[in-house]
Amino acid sequence: MPRGKAGTGRPRPIFKGLNIALSGTFHGQWTDTNISRWVNLRAGTFSWRMSEDVTHLVCTKEEFDKKGPRIKEALARAYKKDKKCYLVSLDWLEDSIHETKRLREDEFSHVATLKALKNKARLEKKIAKGVEEEDRAVNQNLYRVYFDPTDFFEYNITLARDDEEMGITGERYVVKLYESNALPHLYHVGVRYYKSKKDTMPKLYRLTETPGDFQREYGSFKRFFEIKVGYPWDERLVRGVGSLGAKFFFYQPPTGGKPVGWIPQEYIPKEPTAPCEAEDNANLESMTIAQPALILNSGVTHEEEPTTSSQEGSQAQTHQNDQSQHLDESQYTESPHTPQHDRQETPEATTEDTPPTETVDATGEDTTVTIMPVVDSET
Repeated sequence: MPRGKAGTGRPRPIFKGLNIALSGTFHGQWTDTNISRWVNLRAGTFSWRMSEDVTHLVCTKEEFDKKGPRIKEALARAYKKDKKCYLVSLDWLEDSIHETKRLREDEFSHVATLKALKNKARLEKKIAKGVEEEDRAVNQNLYRVYFDPTDFFEYNITLARDDEEMGITGERYVVKLYESNALPHLYHVGVRYYKSKKDTMPKLYRLTETPGDFQREYGSFKRFFEIKVGYPWDERLVRGVGSLGAKFFFYQPPTGGKPVGWIPQEYIPKEPTAPCEAEDNANLESMTIAQPALILNSGVTHEEEPTTSSQEGSQAQTHQNDQSQHLDESQYTESPHTPQHDRQETPEATTEDTPPTETVDATGEDTTVTIMPVVDSET
């Protein structure tokens, strides 16, 4: 057995300053009497009773599990800096004596062993829960959130609800429509439920057991939305946020020009028309109806003037010359108030298109007269 100083015949004082007590029954040579003698030989103090002076309680696993009075008192001081008490196994005492030095208590601590067992159990439970959640959630290594090709809207929405009377704050669903990375694309809807604002461990589940085509999963997405919010997904932009009361969840569409996803034409909100713009449209419409599409440059108004056969030659020649002059000068112009799609052109008028009219003069003889066309630029 290793000795202390040369010539003293005493073991090294490895337990100096320590006060050691026992709890439980040990077998073989490890009796209370022998342990007391071996501790005292190494400058330690052995206590037959539990007190605040005890620094180490050597106990069996059975006694530690029973949590008797001595164990409870030692546990109460196990994490204190002052008056700290270690709960160690008999192996700590035996190995320290054989190696003639005080070994670290953490390697023999019942508390450390219990903590390790709890951590192991907690890890196993976490792994089991992760496997269970993986069965209910969508594997994000194989799927990504689906983007609407019309405006690249991300199908990742939040449905929230606050009910002050029931003490509910921050209750929400996070709903995602996933698309597979592989081709052909498969789709799946995954949901996360948070019971409150402080909830950091949401419940995960899928709306369907297996992935499917887009129409099926998109339909599941819209049905879940309507059940929780109270109105169809297509009406999300024309409904007021939280308009159905605390019974339903509410959805806030993106604002500020952000993508909102595809919406049927009948559910797209119409932008209000400014008063001045509406008045201009009304004036434009009235002027379009009131004015003809084409006008003549000439400002002269011709009245119907019946002519006899004796005057027909000179008048017809004069009208033909006048008309030729107007046609050469590009006599037709478009009215600035006529919309482009309503503009029309009037066919050219000539004396050859005017049908002759037969009249009877005072002498009773048949006389052919020509009716001149009426041209009015002020109409």
